[in-house]
Amino acid sequence: MGSLKTLGLLPTKSLASLNKPIDRHRLSSFLYNISLYLQEMGAELEEAHMEPDDETLWEKLLHFFLQYEGNQWNGRLPPRPSVQVQDWFLSLRGSPHWDWLLGLLQSLTTLLQRQPQRPLLTFLSQNWRTVSAVLDAALQALISGTYGQASAGLQGFICALKGQSDCVFSVSWLQKLLRFLETRNWKPVVSLHPAGEGPDHNKGSGAYGRLKPFSMPPEALRQDVWSGNASLENMRDTENDPDSMQSFLLQALSRSGVSERGGPLAQKNLALVQSLDGLRRGLLHRVGSSVYGNLRRKVSRVTMALLDDVSSLVDVPQPNAQGKCSIGDLRQLILWGIRHNVTWNSQALGVGSHGLPSTLPFLSCPSTDGNGLESGANATHSTPKTLKNERLYDVSPRNSQLGQPHTAQENHQETDIEFSASSEILEAACNDSIPGLTGVSNFTVFLYCKLFDGKNGSVNPVMVEMELDLHATCSDAAWYLSAAEEDFFWVHVCSEFFAREFNNTVCANSSFWLRRAHQAAGTKNIFFNKTSIDELCMQLSNEVMGSPAVDESCLAQLSSRSLSAQAFRHCFLPNSSTLISALCGRESPDTHQFSPEGSWAAAYCSKLQNYSHVNTIDQSCQYREWALHQFINSTLLDICGQTHGLREYICLNTSLYRRLLRSAPQFSDFCTDLQEEEEERKCFLQRFFDMLPAPYEFDTSQLCVNPAPLLLEVLHKLSVCEVEGGEHEGFLVALGYVLRVLDFMVGLSSGLDEGEGEARQSLGQAILLSSLLDNATWTTLQPEASTSVLHTVGVFLRREQNATLKEDLLSCFSPVLWDLIQRNDNSSALKVLLQEYLQMPRDSIRTLVMSAEKDAVKRFISHMHQSWDQLQVETSQASQKELQAMETMTAAFIHKFPRVTPEIFVDLSQFIPFMSVSDIMSFPASLIVNDSVLTAIRDHSSEMRSLQKKAFAKRLLQSSVVGDVPSWPPYFLSSILPLLPYLPVTHFQQLTSQQLMPLVELLGNSSLDGVRGRHVLRTLFTKKNNLTIDKILRLGVLACYLDPLDLQSFLQDPAVSSALWQQLFQCMSKGFISASGRLSSWLMPAVQTLNASSMAPPELSVLTGALPQLGASFLLSLPSQQLVEILSRPGIQRYSPAQAFQILSKISKDTNLTMEILCRLKPLHAGLSPAVLSDLHWPEISEAALCQCWTTMLTELNPGHRAMLYTAVQESLHKDLQNITQQASNCALPFIPLKKLTEALSRDQLPRDVSLYQDINLLPQQAQLLFKWIHEFRNITIKTVRDLGQVAAGMSCDFLRRWRNHTDFPELLQFVTELHGGTRPALRKCIVEELRKQPELDLSALSSHFSATLPVTMIDDLSNASFRAVMDHIHAHFADFLRLPHYKQINLAERVVTDGGFAAGKIDGPTLDCLGPLLPFLDRDSLALVDRGALTLRLEEMRSFCVPDAALSDISALLTQKNMFGEPSKWHVGDVEHLGRLVFSVSTKQMNSIPLTVLNKDTVEQVLVGQRRWEDSVEGEVCMIQCMDQHRQRRKTESLLRGIVRARGRRAKMPVPSCADVRGTIPSAWTSAQLSRMSHKELEQCVEVFGRDASLSAEQRQALWLKLRQSFSPASELKAYEVLALGSVVTEMGDRELHQTSFADLGVLAHLGTLTNWSPKKMRAVILGVMRKRKIKVEQLTVVDLATFGHLICGLYASEIKKLNPYNLSMAVPFLREMSLPCTEQQMEALTSRLSRPEAFGPVSAWRSEVFSEIGTLAAGLEDMVLSALIQEQVEAITPEAIALMSPKKMAVVFSALQLSWLSVEQAWAVTEEQWIELDTEQRHAVGLARYEGDVLLELRGRNSAAAALRSSLALCLLLWQLI
Repeated sequence: MGSLKTLGLLPTKSLASLNKPIDRHRLSSFLYNISLYLQEMGAELEEAHMEPDDETLWEKLLHFFLQYEGNQWNGRLPPRPSVQVQDWFLSLRGSPHWDWLLGLLQSLTTLLQRQPQRPLLTFLSQNWRTVSAVLDAALQALISGTYGQASAGLQGFICALKGQSDCVFSVSWLQKLLRFLETRNWKPVVSLHPAGEGPDHNKGSGAYGRLKPFSMPPEALRQDVWSGNASLENMRDTENDPDSMQSFLLQALSRSGVSERGGPLAQKNLALVQSLDGLRRGLLHRVGSSVYGNLRRKVSRVTMALLDDVSSLVDVPQPNAQGKCSIGDLRQLILWGIRHNVTWNSQALGVGSHGLPSTLPFLSCPSTDGNGLESGANATHSTPKTLKNERLYDVSPRNSQLGQPHTAQENHQETDIEFSASSEILEAACNDSIPGLTGVSNFTVFLYCKLFDGKNGSVNPVMVEMELDLHATCSDAAWYLSAAEEDFFWVHVCSEFFAREFNNTVCANSSFWLRRAHQAAGTKNIFFNKTSIDELCMQLSNEVMGSPAVDESCLAQLSSRSLSAQAFRHCFLPNSSTLISALCGRESPDTHQFSPEGSWAAAYCSKLQNYSHVNTIDQSCQYREWALHQFINSTLLDICGQTHGLREYICLNTSLYRRLLRSAPQFSDFCTDLQEEEEERKCFLQRFFDMLPAPYEFDTSQLCVNPAPLLLEVLHKLSVCEVEGGEHEGFLVALGYVLRVLDFMVGLSSGLDEGEGEARQSLGQAILLSSLLDNATWTTLQPEASTSVLHTVGVFLRREQNATLKEDLLSCFSPVLWDLIQRNDNSSALKVLLQEYLQMPRDSIRTLVMSAEKDAVKRFISHMHQSWDQLQVETSQASQKELQAMETMTAAFIHKFPRVTPEIFVDLSQFIPFMSVSDIMSFPASLIVNDSVLTAIRDHSSEMRSLQKKAFAKRLLQSSVVGDVPSWPPYFLSSILPLLPYLPVTHFQQLTSQQLMPLVELLGNSSLDGVRGRHVLRTLFTKKNNLTIDKILRLGVLACYLDPLDLQSFLQDPAVSSALWQQLFQCMSKGFISASGRLSSWLMPAVQTLNASSMAPPELSVLTGALPQLGASFLLSLPSQQLVEILSRPGIQRYSPAQAFQILSKISKDTNLTMEILCRLKPLHAGLSPAVLSDLHWPEISEAALCQCWTTMLTELNPGHRAMLYTAVQESLHKDLQNITQQASNCALPFIPLKKLTEALSRDQLPRDVSLYQDINLLPQQAQLLFKWIHEFRNITIKTVRDLGQVAAGMSCDFLRRWRNHTDFPELLQFVTELHGGTRPALRKCIVEELRKQPELDLSALSSHFSATLPVTMIDDLSNASFRAVMDHIHAHFADFLRLPHYKQINLAERVVTDGGFAAGKIDGPTLDCLGPLLPFLDRDSLALVDRGALTLRLEEMRSFCVPDAALSDISALLTQKNMFGEPSKWHVGDVEHLGRLVFSVSTKQMNSIPLTVLNKDTVEQVLVGQRRWEDSVEGEVCMIQCMDQHRQRRKTESLLRGIVRARGRRAKMPVPSCADVRGTIPSAWTSAQLSRMSHKELEQCVEVFGRDASLSAEQRQALWLKLRQSFSPASELKAYEVLALGSVVTEMGDRELHQTSFADLGVLAHLGTLTNWSPKKMRAVILGVMRKRKIKVEQLTVVDLATFGHLICGLYASEIKKLNPYNLSMAVPFLREMSLPCTEQQMEALTSRLSRPEAFGPVSAWRSEVFSEIGTLAAGLEDMVLSALIQEQVEAITPEAIALMSPKKMAVVFSALQLSWLSVEQAWAVTEEQWIELDTEQRHAVGLARYEGDVLLELRGRNSAAAALRSSLALCLLLWQLI
């Protein structure tokens, strides 16, 4: 078996004859020996349990077959081939006739020996991975149709028919079956021979025949036994014998037609039919699971091999490190998908095998002898080798049909009569019997006649080669000038096939161009029709040439320059019908030229008498449209008898056949012949399956098809033709053709075998890969192909979990997908794509859009605009990440176009709600005034934010087209109506009454704010008597801005009251007016008279915005369940503690209050009490509900309530921390005291459980504790520190410094600074020190949050990108900026101005937008450069800015300039309304100069409401503490209220405030005398208003209590909610009253403990009263007691404090650590001494940093000696609040200069002025260096400024003293 040459079968030089018969004995013995050998090898493998190497399987086999001289395998001589194809070869033993297989091997070996100069074996060895995979798959595909597979399948089928379950494969069943069939006159011959031939092999081996595996002679089935009833009778004889196998088989194998299958026999034995169908499925599964499973695996090898080969030729774009990707095309997308396991639909993409490929697209074959076009076309490549470009130009002549050659299919449809008749016309044209051919150029006729000898139409041997004549023509310049108009097609041919002659004669011939110009001037017309000669020359010079629009096979023959007359006629002349019609005018007699009598044309047309008959044959033979009588028409049947499908239509249509049979019995013979012919074409397998009485899903005719001859034909061509193109490219194209043939072969059994679909799918991917080398194929796609690509990509994006992979796909191939989506108008694919974009990182989205071509982006957004409604984008349900992604995508689209046009803006209109303010301001000013743009803005105004509308309004005003506001016409005002309420106030106030009157109702339905609304009212209703009931009802939201005194009378009018109060409450809900202002004093009584239980739900929902103002009594009449529903709605303001206490107590008593419900009742959280918590039900606390409760409630409750809730939850969970962490997923861990944490956690177990804590937002002290413990039991490295997650925030400075020289140190810094919650001060200080020591470190790696806190010198070193990130963080978290030292704030603001640049020496509008709230933090020189006009447009935004004390004078100077608001003494009401809370920016002196007529009650209330709302915001709260002087603010407020709270003249009485006056101002603005004169009724209405004012002085509180004592007595009977209503007034109750009052409820005590106005005596009275009522001692106070006492704990003496339980105190510390306790120094020391007990935290010397962080402000009470002994780690852990609470003398004594140098920036700036004064020089210098982070220059400058401030304050004091 070493070589096939031993058989004498291998050829030497030429191809062996494939038709030569071979000795069968020799072949059979050869195959038998192979089978035995492989059997033995298989047995050896099984015994050895070895797995053969699939990668070298076919390499070994071919090497064994083809042993050439020399070593072709680089010294690797493989051993005997261990192959796994024994099933294939063993199947050969079942048949003695496998001549085609031998022919296959002969062709293959011939191909290997054809190239002596470079043996193909070497090439194969270099590409063996691909070749072996294809060969393996090809042989596996052949196996599916062999005898062995059919044998195994049928054997199992018949075995199962016998009813046996243990069927063993053998072939004996077939012999028994054949013997049984022979007794029934069956004569089957099971053999392999060509179709239509007998077994006589002298005619050839049958290698090229259509082989039928089980062909049966036709005469075997022509017996009457099958056509008559005899067989049925015989079958009935044996049918009743149940034990007869023959009986059972006769039932199963009874012959039935297609229409009868499943007929009477099936109905009689339904179980048999079901069994047969089940057996059939079992057969298909058995065959398919083995054969196609192997094939699929082998094809996968082919795909992987091809993938590498194709990837080397087709580059796939890949994103770079910045995420930018070069845009790929469709081919690259397909290749990318296959590489990433994306399965494409190859059939839909048009590259699947729809049939056997008729030509080899990669071969250039030598010319072959033969007649006719077909032989030449089959032997040549369909695409000529000489074509330089695949694009075809339309070069059809104007009066000719040469550009539309009739195809081969059309040619076959021509009748013989037409062809012979038209041949006479062509012969007449060549003999000059007619002047020419209509529609055909004379030159074309001339060329045809040269090839026609005029007698029999044969080829003239002399003129076979057309090269000489056409060569001469293409070299004739005169011909180009004379005949080129009608023969431009041939001009194009010359330029293509005779390029040299064309270039020399035309392009490079100057005389030709001169003659051409003269000719054109004479005719005044250019004689070229479509494509000029100029273009042909240009294409020739650029080597870009199109091909004439002729069939490719015709161009192939032009390339070979050899044509026959018949081929020329087929390619370049009209079809026969056209020639006859042009001469004789059969189509349109009116248009043809009349032929003279006696002419040849007249005689010809008169002889053509039967032509009309021929012409109507096609129309007459449309048998599907015939009536019944036409089928019986013998004449018509004679004419149409040969029409394809007619016989089948008649004979197979049962109803039609029976009707015809009654009218014409001869139809019986007509159809009998058809039936016999159909049977003759069937092979044995098809007949066998047709006999079964069960339905099948496949065409049984495919069982007779065998693909072997097709494969042999391909191999023959491979052996005689040459591969085109490059060696590697041609090789891959050839492999693609082989794969198509394999796909066709596998598809022949489509539906027969299970698994065939999967196998063909795998083949399709390999075919798809091979087709990617042809770029022309992928330039255009059919709609179904585009849909398939989009569908496949959509499925991939939905199922793929790897976000990086999806990002790569979208980054590199989005423009391709956009184009496909636009082409197909595929909204579903666009929706999937948009959803995936929203999940991408923002930088990736921006990079994607900016990388795409501008036109592609433009088309995409245009298509998206048209399809937006179909996408159904719901922004209300989008997540925050998706909204940010939409904003990023919108910005990228805008930045893609340097100048946005109205068309682009309209296409982007759906993205208007996501446009940023900066992008809106960057639009051209002329764009906004465009009508289509204004329409788009108006359509999307409801989705826009107010800032966006303000930006559009500002940009609109910058257009020179709009002019002055008073000149705006009504139509323009209507077009900008959505923007009108957002015009800058200065411009809105310019609107006249004539402009506003038509818009009143429209503005009333808008969101007009108070400043603009009051301007409209002042402009339209100058007199109060102009207001009527009808006008008020039409005002809408404008009615809310009427003076409350005017509204008072209308609220008492029943006709308007209901509608008016509903409108007013809506304004309160929207925040337009205050719900607690003056108006509520008249509005609430009008509504409180209503019965809430009788109100409809819509009416109650209107009251949502002001429910707390109506009081608890209003809602207490409602059922508790309805209370829960109402108060769980969003948008309800928080109730006061007194009202919340009442309502929550009612709900707790009447319902089963659960933790989940309590979380939803946010407005009532201030009313928590132990009674409510004890009534809580804990059925099943879900993780989500409990986590949400802990994170929302515990962060918002006051310390006492937080301790109560924590204890209640702990008790409900059996006080087991493990249960807490398990049920709440550790979300409650940040609220667990440090002492409890140390007890509950196991140190040795902690390192193994670190994953439980890595994602929890731990407190700094908790992170420090966990990190320390983990580090003790586990070696933490720079690589493993990331595994700790948030625990890593607790790392020490020593640990960080240990890795300072490590290469990954920058990554460590980046990781630490990006941790959630920020970096604690001590660690931040450590990092800054390391950055100073290593200036080469890249600061851009740090998080933006951390970078914002860097020293000013490092801020200056930040890159622009890093600084932009810092500014983004600052704008998003402005409170963090306000906590920075002032010098850092100035530096950051100045950096913004520096980076933005100065426009003409001014800080313009865009720079102001970049600055935003940083504007007041500019230094004085920069503020002077601010553009006043730009600032005026942004004054509304400036109202929300924090104005630090240092900038007040500069801002005041800016606002009071003439071009701004001018001097305050000249201000009007509109000016004060416009400024709002910015009025407080002016000095007290300027405030006093504002006219009192301007500062009326309504205007002052607006200013105070704006200030109060700002103070309640996060930024306002921080600003008031960090940046503003509270005393100065109070003085300015008093100045603002002077006209209301003071007498207007010397003789005037001091006004007595009403409750409305108190609500409209602030309670502390009224003196104690004024408060004491208030009526009881008014005072009782405002009790809670006074109780909430913490700024009341002791005198004011005392006056109030003296007045209220009458209503709240006796004190012993005060209820809990009454105590809560009194609020801070309680602090002025007498000692006896405090003793008598019951404060036993911890809910009440939790509120009293937060009050800061207690005197020590009264605090002691309260705490002793509580202990007496509860009968407990100091040492018995629990954790909740200590936490709820709060400030009241200072009512205990120091000696009593020393009796506190140390453990309970340590557990209460987390609830006291943020309080500024009003204790004495001795009391504080007593508290800290208890914390240093072993039961608490142990001795202070052993305290680590986490303990100092835990105790917070209590650290200020440590003894002097203890503080003096603190080490650096301990000092750095003291909180800044604790440092600020230390007494100045104590700080100066206990802390040395060295210890003060350890302070962090936050600690150093917490040092108060009083403390600073007490420090000595060294201590001040140390604190100064700590403040400025070691910057000596900054520290010196700070000291000088502080000294200057001190000197100025001293000078001011001396001046005042002299004045006094």
